[in-house]
Amino acid sequence: MYTYSSFESFGTFTLLRPILFLLLGVALILCIAQLIPKIRTHLLNGFAVISLSLVTIAVAVQVVYYHAIIVDEIGLGGDAISLYLFIAIAFMGVMNVLLYLFTRPRKKQDSAFLQ
Repeated sequence: MYTYSSFESFGTFTLLRPILFLLLGVALILCIAQLIPKIRTHLLNGFAVISLSLVTIAVAVQVVYYHAIIVDEIGLGGDAISLYLFIAIAFMGVMNVLLYLFTRPRKKQDSAFLQ
């Protein structure tokens, strides 16, 4: 029915699954980069972590949304693995932001008024 047989397996549409794997890989690399102190202090800042996390979640939402439209139009079943990948991407995106906020070095505040 399709030009390539890899678009469908066991009645489910799996063409967009590699995009979700790529987004999950980006989220995992960002998490690992935050755990390495040299990379965290020299390459990452709050804007980069929050932006990258939001972009990966937004693209994952779009992929799952369009996946649902395509599946509905061509009459195939939904893909549970794609849903689990989306949940993992969303979880990693939120965890990356929280990890950055709770592991960043705190600047010592001047306590001159206490002396």
